[in-house]
Amino acid sequence: MSNPPLPPPSVTLSLTPEQHWTLHHVLLDRIDKESTEVTADVDLPPTEVFQAFETLDSGNTQFTLAQLEAIRDVLTMYQRSPTWWEVERPQLEQLLHRITQHIEQLQPTLGGT
Repeated sequence: MSNPPLPPPSVTLSLTPEQHWTLHHVLLDRIDKESTEVTADVDLPPTEVFQAFETLDSGNTQFTLAQLEAIRDVLTMYQRSPTWWEVERPQLEQLLHRITQHIEQLQPTLGGT
């Protein structure tokens, strides 16, 4: 009899209301871009972006490594954006730094993927 597979390691983020709102807003905007943009420049977000948004939207802040990496990629894209995200740049940078730290802490537990 084999053991069921272990769930992937996850991290619970402690977010201020402002960080929660910013992350929610960024993920939602990224998902909305896919459905509203008609150019070939906009790729479909990874499944983990949708999963992370659904987790956050439900009030939970526990994310897997794959979801954290997807969040990091979206935050990086928006942090570098020259558009209206300028107002939220400090929140984006704080979130990006924290997410990156959590990813680095999780990776050794997975054998340094």
